[in-house]
Amino acid sequence: MDSLQKKYETDKQTWDECAETYERQIVGGHPDILAFEEFEEDFLDRVLHYLSAKQKRTIKLMDIGCGSGRLHIRYGAKTKSIAELAQSHPLVSLKMNSPKLAYDPVIATSLREVWGIDFSQNMIDLAKDKLQKVGLKNHLKIALTFEQGSAFELGEQPDDILPIAICLVNSIGVMQGFEGANELFKSMRRAVESAKGIAIISCYQQEYIESYGLGQYESTMDVSGQPIWMQSDTYASSQFKQIPKQYKLAHSKDNKLIVDVFDMHDNLIEKDHVLERDPDKTEQTIEIGDINTYSNYKSHWYSFKHIDQLINNNWEIQNSYHIKTQDLDIIRAEPAQMAILDFGDHLKDIFGLWNVL
Repeated sequence: MDSLQKKYETDKQTWDECAETYERQIVGGHPDILAFEEFEEDFLDRVLHYLSAKQKRTIKLMDIGCGSGRLHIRYGAKTKSIAELAQSHPLVSLKMNSPKLAYDPVIATSLREVWGIDFSQNMIDLAKDKLQKVGLKNHLKIALTFEQGSAFELGEQPDDILPIAICLVNSIGVMQGFEGANELFKSMRRAVESAKGIAIISCYQQEYIESYGLGQYESTMDVSGQPIWMQSDTYASSQFKQIPKQYKLAHSKDNKLIVDVFDMHDNLIEKDHVLERDPDKTEQTIEIGDINTYSNYKSHWYSFKHIDQLINNNWEIQNSYHIKTQDLDIIRAEPAQMAILDFGDHLKDIFGLWNVL
Protein backbone atom coordinates (compact mmCIF):
# COMPACT_ATOMS: atom_id res chain seq x y z
CA MET A 1 0.00 0.00 0.00
CA ASP A 2 2.99 2.30 0.45
CA SER A 3 3.64 2.32 -3.31
CA LEU A 4 -0.04 3.04 -3.94
CA GLN A 5 0.02 5.98 -1.52
CA LYS A 6 3.12 7.39 -3.20
CA LYS A 7 1.46 7.19 -6.62
CA TYR A 8 -1.68 8.77 -5.15
CA GLU A 9 0.25 11.78 -3.84
CA THR A 10 2.12 12.23 -7.15
CA ASP A 11 -1.07 12.08 -9.21
CA LYS A 12 -2.88 14.39 -6.80
CA GLN A 13 -0.20 17.04 -7.30
CA THR A 14 -0.36 16.61 -11.09
CA TRP A 15 -4.12 17.14 -11.16
CA ASP A 16 -3.97 20.12 -8.83
CA GLU A 17 -1.50 21.70 -11.26
CA CYS A 18 -3.47 20.98 -14.45
CA ALA A 19 -7.00 21.59 -13.11
CA GLU A 20 -7.70 24.89 -14.86
CA THR A 21 -6.16 23.79 -18.17
CA TYR A 22 -8.08 20.52 -18.04
CA GLU A 23 -11.31 22.42 -17.48
CA ARG A 24 -10.66 24.63 -20.51
CA GLN A 25 -9.30 22.05 -22.96
CA ILE A 26 -11.02 18.78 -22.01
CA VAL A 27 -14.30 19.68 -20.33
CA GLY A 28 -14.82 22.29 -23.02
CA GLY A 29 -12.68 20.71 -25.68
CA HIS A 30 -11.98 17.56 -27.68
CA PRO A 31 -14.97 16.48 -29.84
CA ASP A 32 -14.54 12.73 -29.24
CA ILE A 33 -14.29 13.19 -25.49
CA LEU A 34 -17.34 15.46 -25.47
CA ALA A 35 -19.31 12.94 -27.53
CA PHE A 36 -18.54 10.16 -25.07
CA GLU A 37 -19.40 12.39 -22.09
CA GLU A 38 -22.75 13.18 -23.71
CA PHE A 39 -23.41 9.46 -24.17
CA GLU A 40 -22.64 8.81 -20.49
CA GLU A 41 -24.91 11.64 -19.38
CA ASP A 42 -27.79 10.47 -21.60
CA PHE A 43 -27.36 6.94 -20.24
CA LEU A 44 -27.39 8.20 -16.66
CA ASP A 45 -30.43 10.39 -17.34
CA ARG A 46 -32.40 7.37 -18.46
CA VAL A 47 -31.25 5.19 -15.59
CA LEU A 48 -32.15 7.86 -13.02
CA HIS A 49 -35.52 8.50 -14.66
CA TYR A 50 -36.29 4.77 -14.74
CA LEU A 51 -35.28 4.23 -11.10
CA SER A 52 -37.16 7.30 -9.93
CA ALA A 53 -40.34 5.94 -11.50
CA LYS A 54 -39.89 2.33 -10.39
CA GLN A 55 -38.81 2.49 -6.74
CA LYS A 56 -39.74 4.52 -3.67
CA ARG A 57 -36.46 5.35 -1.97
CA THR A 58 -34.77 8.70 -2.46
CA ILE A 59 -31.62 8.56 -4.58
CA LYS A 60 -28.10 9.67 -3.73
CA LEU A 61 -25.87 10.02 -6.77
CA MET A 62 -22.21 9.54 -5.81
CA ASP A 63 -19.77 10.92 -8.41
CA ILE A 64 -16.40 9.24 -7.82
CA GLY A 65 -13.69 11.41 -9.34
CA CYS A 66 -16.15 14.27 -9.75
CA GLY A 67 -13.64 16.74 -11.20
CA SER A 68 -15.16 20.14 -11.84
CA GLY A 69 -18.73 19.12 -11.08
CA ARG A 70 -20.42 18.62 -14.45
CA LEU A 71 -22.97 16.19 -12.95
CA HIS A 72 -23.69 18.51 -10.03
CA ILE A 73 -24.66 21.22 -12.49
CA ARG A 74 -26.60 18.83 -14.73
CA TYR A 75 -28.78 17.34 -12.00
CA GLY A 76 -29.05 20.51 -9.97
CA ALA A 77 -30.52 22.10 -13.09
CA LYS A 78 -32.74 19.12 -13.93
CA THR A 79 -34.45 19.28 -10.55
CA LYS A 80 -35.32 22.98 -10.86
CA SER A 81 -37.88 24.25 -13.38
CA ILE A 82 -37.68 27.63 -15.08
CA ALA A 83 -41.11 28.44 -13.62
CA GLU A 84 -39.56 28.29 -10.14
CA LEU A 85 -36.84 30.79 -11.02
CA ALA A 86 -36.78 34.55 -11.35
CA GLN A 87 -36.14 35.55 -14.98
CA SER A 88 -32.89 37.21 -13.93
CA HIS A 89 -31.57 34.00 -12.36
CA PRO A 90 -28.41 32.83 -14.22
CA LEU A 91 -29.77 29.28 -14.38
CA VAL A 92 -32.59 30.45 -16.68
CA SER A 93 -30.17 31.50 -19.40
CA LEU A 94 -28.14 28.31 -18.97
CA LYS A 95 -31.25 26.14 -19.31
CA MET A 96 -32.52 28.05 -22.35
CA ASN A 97 -29.24 27.41 -24.15
CA SER A 98 -28.77 23.80 -23.00
CA PRO A 99 -31.72 21.46 -23.66
CA LYS A 100 -29.87 18.69 -21.79
CA LEU A 101 -30.50 20.67 -18.58
CA ALA A 102 -34.28 20.66 -18.99
CA TYR A 103 -36.35 20.05 -15.89
CA ASP A 104 -37.20 16.38 -15.30
CA PRO A 105 -40.11 16.17 -12.84
CA VAL A 106 -39.68 12.40 -12.40
CA ILE A 107 -36.01 12.64 -11.42
CA ALA A 108 -36.84 15.66 -9.26
CA THR A 109 -39.19 13.57 -7.12
CA SER A 110 -36.45 11.12 -6.07
CA LEU A 111 -32.97 12.60 -6.47
CA ARG A 112 -32.04 14.25 -3.20
CA GLU A 113 -28.26 14.56 -3.32
CA VAL A 114 -25.40 14.68 -5.78
CA TRP A 115 -22.25 14.01 -3.77
CA GLY A 116 -18.82 14.14 -5.35
CA ILE A 117 -15.35 13.15 -4.23
CA ASP A 118 -12.05 14.02 -5.89
CA PHE A 119 -8.46 13.91 -4.70
CA SER A 120 -7.74 17.32 -6.26
CA GLN A 121 -8.82 20.25 -4.11
CA ASN A 122 -8.26 22.57 -7.07
CA MET A 123 -10.80 20.63 -9.13
CA ILE A 124 -13.32 20.81 -6.31
CA ASP A 125 -12.72 24.56 -5.96
CA LEU A 126 -13.42 24.93 -9.69
CA ALA A 127 -16.64 22.96 -9.26
CA LYS A 128 -17.85 25.10 -6.36
CA ASP A 129 -17.07 28.26 -8.31
CA LYS A 130 -19.09 26.98 -11.29
CA LEU A 131 -22.07 26.20 -9.05
CA GLN A 132 -21.90 29.71 -7.63
CA LYS A 133 -21.83 31.30 -11.10
CA VAL A 134 -24.92 29.44 -12.32
CA GLY A 135 -26.88 30.08 -9.14
CA LEU A 136 -26.78 26.53 -7.74
CA LYS A 137 -24.69 27.22 -4.68
CA ASN A 138 -27.70 27.24 -2.35
CA HIS A 139 -30.08 24.87 -4.11
CA LEU A 140 -33.22 24.19 -2.09
CA LYS A 141 -34.54 20.86 -3.41
CA ILE A 142 -31.33 18.89 -3.80
CA ALA A 143 -28.04 18.83 -1.91
CA LEU A 144 -24.97 19.45 -4.08
CA THR A 145 -21.98 18.43 -1.99
CA PHE A 146 -18.27 17.75 -2.39
CA GLU A 147 -15.50 16.07 -0.47
CA GLN A 148 -11.76 16.15 -1.05
CA GLY A 149 -10.45 12.67 -0.45
CA SER A 150 -9.68 9.20 -1.75
CA ALA A 151 -11.99 7.14 -3.95
CA PHE A 152 -10.54 4.08 -2.21
CA GLU A 153 -12.13 4.94 1.15
CA LEU A 154 -15.85 5.20 0.40
CA GLY A 155 -18.14 4.49 3.32
CA GLU A 156 -21.27 2.34 3.48
CA GLN A 157 -24.50 4.17 2.71
CA PRO A 158 -27.68 3.91 4.84
CA ASP A 159 -30.38 1.61 3.52
CA ASP A 160 -33.10 4.28 3.57
CA ILE A 161 -31.61 5.75 0.37
CA LEU A 162 -30.70 4.19 -2.98
CA PRO A 163 -27.01 4.93 -3.57
CA ILE A 164 -25.83 5.06 -7.17
CA ALA A 165 -22.03 5.31 -7.26
CA ILE A 166 -20.55 6.23 -10.63
CA CYS A 167 -17.03 6.65 -11.96
CA LEU A 168 -17.12 8.06 -15.48
CA VAL A 169 -14.95 9.20 -18.42
CA ASN A 170 -12.05 6.86 -17.73
CA SER A 171 -11.41 8.29 -14.26
CA ILE A 172 -10.35 4.78 -13.27
CA GLY A 173 -7.47 5.19 -15.70
CA VAL A 174 -5.82 7.89 -13.58
CA MET A 175 -6.32 6.08 -10.27
CA GLN A 176 -2.80 4.76 -9.70
CA GLY A 177 -2.63 1.76 -11.99
CA PHE A 178 -4.10 -1.73 -11.64
CA GLU A 179 -3.60 -1.74 -7.86
CA GLY A 180 -5.63 1.46 -7.63
CA ALA A 181 -8.29 0.10 -10.00
CA ASN A 182 -8.65 -2.93 -7.76
CA GLU A 183 -9.11 -0.68 -4.71
CA LEU A 184 -11.72 1.36 -6.59
CA PHE A 185 -13.79 -1.73 -7.37
CA LYS A 186 -13.66 -2.77 -3.70
CA SER A 187 -14.53 0.70 -2.48
CA MET A 188 -17.50 1.17 -4.80
CA ARG A 189 -18.87 -2.23 -3.80
CA ARG A 190 -18.56 -1.28 -0.12
CA ALA A 191 -20.43 1.97 -0.75
CA VAL A 192 -23.53 0.36 -2.28
CA GLU A 193 -23.71 -3.24 -1.00
CA SER A 194 -25.57 -2.91 2.31
CA ALA A 195 -28.15 -0.53 0.81
CA LYS A 196 -28.55 -2.75 -2.28
CA GLY A 197 -27.51 0.07 -4.57
CA ILE A 198 -25.75 0.35 -7.92
CA ALA A 199 -22.13 0.99 -8.93
CA ILE A 200 -21.16 1.97 -12.48
CA ILE A 201 -17.62 2.29 -13.84
CA SER A 202 -17.29 3.63 -17.38
CA CYS A 203 -13.91 3.58 -19.11
CA TYR A 204 -12.11 3.32 -22.41
CA GLN A 205 -10.86 -0.01 -23.78
CA GLN A 206 -7.17 -0.63 -24.38
CA GLU A 207 -8.19 -2.18 -27.69
CA TYR A 208 -9.00 1.35 -28.93
CA ILE A 209 -5.83 3.20 -27.95
CA GLU A 210 -4.56 3.22 -31.51
CA SER A 211 -7.78 4.51 -33.07
CA TYR A 212 -8.89 6.88 -30.29
CA GLY A 213 -6.34 7.33 -27.51
CA LEU A 214 -3.21 8.45 -29.34
CA GLY A 215 -5.00 11.28 -31.13
CA GLN A 216 -6.82 12.44 -28.00
CA TYR A 217 -3.64 12.82 -25.97
CA GLU A 218 -1.73 14.38 -28.84
CA SER A 219 -4.52 16.93 -29.39
CA THR A 220 -4.62 17.96 -25.71
CA MET A 221 -0.93 17.89 -24.79
CA ASP A 222 -1.14 21.39 -23.32
CA VAL A 223 -3.13 19.74 -20.50
CA SER A 224 -1.13 16.63 -19.71
CA GLY A 225 2.19 17.25 -21.43
CA GLN A 226 3.82 15.94 -24.57
CA PRO A 227 3.24 12.18 -24.97
CA ILE A 228 6.46 10.18 -24.84
CA TRP A 229 5.72 8.62 -28.22
CA MET A 230 5.93 12.02 -29.94
CA GLN A 231 9.32 13.32 -31.10
CA SER A 232 11.30 15.52 -30.93
CA ASP A 233 11.48 16.36 -27.22
CA THR A 234 12.90 19.86 -27.83
CA TYR A 235 10.03 21.59 -26.03
CA ALA A 236 8.85 18.72 -23.83
CA SER A 237 9.83 20.35 -20.53
CA SER A 238 7.59 22.28 -18.13
CA GLN A 239 9.16 25.53 -19.40
CA PHE A 240 7.07 25.37 -22.56
CA LYS A 241 3.45 25.01 -23.58
CA GLN A 242 2.65 23.34 -26.89
CA ILE A 243 -0.73 24.14 -28.43
CA PRO A 244 -1.90 21.77 -31.21
CA LYS A 245 -3.21 23.52 -34.29
CA GLN A 246 -6.18 21.15 -34.59
CA TYR A 247 -7.79 18.11 -32.99
CA LYS A 248 -7.05 14.63 -34.23
CA LEU A 249 -10.33 12.78 -34.42
CA ALA A 250 -10.93 9.04 -34.06
CA HIS A 251 -9.34 6.74 -36.62
CA SER A 252 -6.95 9.42 -37.87
CA LYS A 253 -3.94 7.91 -39.65
CA ASP A 254 -1.88 11.09 -39.33
CA ASN A 255 1.41 10.36 -37.54
CA LYS A 256 2.41 14.03 -37.37
CA LEU A 257 1.16 16.93 -35.29
CA ILE A 258 1.75 20.66 -35.79
CA VAL A 259 1.90 22.82 -32.67
CA ASP A 260 2.66 26.39 -31.72
CA VAL A 261 5.13 26.62 -28.86
CA PHE A 262 4.84 29.23 -26.10
CA ASP A 263 6.80 29.92 -22.95
CA MET A 264 5.01 30.04 -19.61
CA HIS A 265 4.35 33.78 -20.09
CA ASP A 266 2.45 33.03 -23.33
CA ASN A 267 5.20 34.41 -25.56
CA LEU A 268 5.37 32.63 -28.92
CA ILE A 269 8.63 30.68 -29.20
CA GLU A 270 8.09 28.74 -32.41
CA LYS A 271 5.23 28.59 -34.87
CA ASP A 272 4.23 25.40 -36.70
CA HIS A 273 6.62 23.11 -34.85
CA VAL A 274 6.28 19.54 -36.16
CA LEU A 275 6.07 16.49 -33.90
CA GLU A 276 6.04 12.92 -35.20
CA ARG A 277 5.25 9.54 -33.68
CA ASP A 278 8.17 7.33 -32.77
CA PRO A 279 7.18 3.87 -34.13
CA ASP A 280 8.67 1.82 -31.28
CA LYS A 281 7.27 3.95 -28.45
CA THR A 282 3.90 4.16 -30.18
CA GLU A 283 3.74 0.38 -30.52
CA GLN A 284 4.70 -0.05 -26.86
CA THR A 285 1.93 2.32 -25.76
CA ILE A 286 -0.65 0.42 -27.80
CA GLU A 287 0.56 -2.95 -26.51
CA ILE A 288 0.73 -2.08 -22.78
CA GLY A 289 -2.07 0.46 -22.48
CA ASP A 290 -0.07 2.98 -20.44
CA ILE A 291 -0.30 6.65 -21.37
CA ASN A 292 2.82 8.51 -20.28
CA THR A 293 3.95 12.06 -20.97
CA TYR A 294 7.10 14.05 -20.31
CA SER A 295 5.33 15.57 -17.31
CA ASN A 296 4.12 13.47 -14.35
CA TYR A 297 0.82 12.64 -16.05
CA LYS A 298 -0.06 8.94 -16.25
CA SER A 299 -3.19 7.16 -17.38
CA HIS A 300 -4.17 3.64 -18.36
CA TRP A 301 -6.65 2.16 -20.81
CA TYR A 302 -7.85 -1.23 -19.52
CA SER A 303 -8.63 -4.07 -21.88
CA PHE A 304 -12.04 -5.73 -21.81
CA LYS A 305 -10.32 -8.77 -20.29
CA HIS A 306 -8.76 -6.66 -17.49
CA ILE A 307 -12.13 -5.20 -16.48
CA ASP A 308 -13.58 -8.72 -16.53
CA GLN A 309 -10.81 -9.73 -14.12
CA LEU A 310 -11.57 -6.81 -11.79
CA ILE A 311 -15.27 -7.70 -11.79
CA ASN A 312 -14.53 -11.36 -11.08
CA ASN A 313 -12.13 -10.50 -8.24
CA ASN A 314 -14.23 -7.88 -6.46
CA TRP A 315 -17.92 -8.01 -7.34
CA GLU A 316 -20.74 -10.54 -7.12
CA ILE A 317 -20.85 -12.07 -10.59
CA GLN A 318 -24.58 -12.77 -10.49
CA ASN A 319 -25.26 -9.10 -9.72
CA SER A 320 -22.94 -7.55 -12.28
CA TYR A 321 -22.88 -6.67 -15.96
CA HIS A 322 -19.99 -5.95 -18.30
CA ILE A 323 -20.94 -4.37 -21.60
CA LYS A 324 -19.29 -2.81 -24.59
CA THR A 325 -20.87 0.61 -24.79
CA GLN A 326 -20.88 0.52 -28.58
CA ASP A 327 -23.79 -1.91 -28.14
CA LEU A 328 -25.72 1.07 -26.74
CA ASP A 329 -24.35 3.79 -29.02
CA ILE A 330 -21.90 2.92 -31.81
CA ILE A 331 -21.37 6.55 -32.85
CA ARG A 332 -20.50 8.17 -29.52
CA ALA A 333 -19.40 5.21 -27.39
CA GLU A 334 -17.41 2.94 -29.71
CA PRO A 335 -14.15 2.83 -27.71
CA ALA A 336 -15.50 2.22 -24.21
CA GLN A 337 -16.97 -0.28 -21.75
CA MET A 338 -19.10 -0.30 -18.60
CA ALA A 339 -18.88 -2.42 -15.47
CA ILE A 340 -22.14 -2.35 -13.50
CA LEU A 341 -22.84 -3.81 -10.06
CA ASP A 342 -26.55 -4.00 -9.24
CA PHE A 343 -27.18 -5.52 -5.81
CA GLY A 344 -30.91 -4.89 -5.88
CA ASP A 345 -31.53 -6.13 -9.44
CA HIS A 346 -32.89 -2.68 -10.25
CA LEU A 347 -31.68 -2.66 -13.86
CA LYS A 348 -32.50 -6.18 -14.98
CA ASP A 349 -35.58 -5.16 -16.95
CA ILE A 350 -33.99 -2.12 -18.58
CA PHE A 351 -30.98 -4.08 -19.80
CA GLY A 352 -33.31 -6.71 -21.15
CA LEU A 353 -35.14 -4.06 -23.14
CA TRP A 354 -31.84 -2.74 -24.52
CA ASN A 355 -30.92 -6.30 -25.52
CA VAL A 356 -27.27 -5.93 -24.53
CA LEU A 357 -26.94 -8.93 -22.21
